[in-house]
Amino acid sequence: MPTKSVAYVAPYVNSELQQKRGYSAKHTAGNKKIDCILHAMEEGGNDITVISPLLLKRGTLKWFQRDTYPIGKRSEVVYPGNIDMKGVSLLVTLFTVFFQLVRWNRQHKKEPRAVVFYNYRLETALPAILFKMLFRVPLLIEYEDGIYAVTETNRHYKKISVAVEKFANRLLDGAVLVTSVLKKRVSTDNYTVVRGGTVHPARLKPVREVDLGTDRPLRMVYSGRLDYDRGIEILLDALPHIQTDRPLELHITGYGPVEDKLKRFIQDFRHNHISITFHGFLDDHEYGQLMETADLFINTQREKIPFSECSFPSKVVEYIKYGKLVLTSGVSDINTINQQMFVTYDNDDPRSLAAGLNEILAHPQQYNLYPVRAMEWLVSDCAHEVVADKLDRVLNKAIDRQPGKPVYSSESPQAE
Repeated sequence: MPTKSVAYVAPYVNSELQQKRGYSAKHTAGNKKIDCILHAMEEGGNDITVISPLLLKRGTLKWFQRDTYPIGKRSEVVYPGNIDMKGVSLLVTLFTVFFQLVRWNRQHKKEPRAVVFYNYRLETALPAILFKMLFRVPLLIEYEDGIYAVTETNRHYKKISVAVEKFANRLLDGAVLVTSVLKKRVSTDNYTVVRGGTVHPARLKPVREVDLGTDRPLRMVYSGRLDYDRGIEILLDALPHIQTDRPLELHITGYGPVEDKLKRFIQDFRHNHISITFHGFLDDHEYGQLMETADLFINTQREKIPFSECSFPSKVVEYIKYGKLVLTSGVSDINTINQQMFVTYDNDDPRSLAAGLNEILAHPQQYNLYPVRAMEWLVSDCAHEVVADKLDRVLNKAIDRQPGKPVYSSESPQAE
């Protein structure tokens, strides 16, 4: 098949644009995932145009013209024109994003092409859906962190998003899912699973058998958003149930709505063998230093809430890259892929988390090879060329519109 042109409608936050328009959100995690998908599509030899709808809410009434910036290796990100006025910004964005899709379609009308939109956000989904209805260009959803399941989202916005999802489902020609659990929410059989991002194997440090030791403090790190969904409170509630005479150092970095509660907990917490340090939001250099010195990473994303069915913990993928042991909840596909790679706990239970940590402390040597196996899985499932192949198969099938071998046909990660 000749080079495919892809319009990728996703809210990417460029730092220059952020400063120019006064856009306040960091969107760090979203940017990383968008970057990964973009680079993987580029790896497949595709021509990518990112159309980024960013809503403005400061109320300056200032109009911003269309902006473009380079992104990836050879792509560009387009920021449609917009006005800084809450509510009105959304209406204007719906029109200007649709206009950019029409413009992109005119520029690439002689090429095989498709539109990929990021989640059922109104500003990404509605223009893409309307464009599909009018121009019949294949439409794919990149589905993660579903609006319907995010606890902080306005309930009215949730209802509208779910209605849009139900309407769009019959129009989809393909899907890129962050977890296999989401396959029940898409009607197309043309889908693949991309968990947490992509990696360049050549940039990964070799991982050998690790030694957790017994004669020094065990250094634990929690990194991520401090909110209910990511479950930092489960970790805090588990600390009193940890049974050890070995010194433990818990380092926490991140920001979010339960940050003040965390600070109060640390201030009141007393334990003879556990110390807690909260670092707040670290820059890349400081963050890298902290991660390199860890012995154990902890992921507490909740598994007994709707959010768990539409989110794979990207932090787990990030943790694996550092070649250290990971203690995690059984959220999303974790138990499906776990083949003695992680230590897990169940049911969002602080006592179960503490039991897992107590087992690590009692028998550290039995987990020495876990990080090695985790790295092997990461390379086999998330390597750049592996993800590029997954995406290319979905795009090709969507564009060809030919029934064929399912892109994803098994629960096994090897089958993807």
